[in-house]
Amino acid sequence: MKPAPRAAKKPGYSWRATWRAMRGIPTAHFPLILTGVHPLASFFILWRLKGLGYSGCRVVASANGLVVHAHR
Repeated sequence: MKPAPRAAKKPGYSWRATWRAMRGIPTAHFPLILTGVHPLASFFILWRLKGLGYSGCRVVASANGLVVHAHR
């Protein structure tokens, strides 16, 4: 008898990392990799970057979290 197949492991998101990314994203350099951040935070990150005067903003969800691209 074969064992049951295992379900694919879902990435672990940290609510603390997500909250930090939404409240105070560091803007020192881009591309910026935010590990453990939930993809729903991308809307708030883009909104904040636009408010700070960045253009060409893009957030890409990866296996480890989010990758943020922006230009001033």
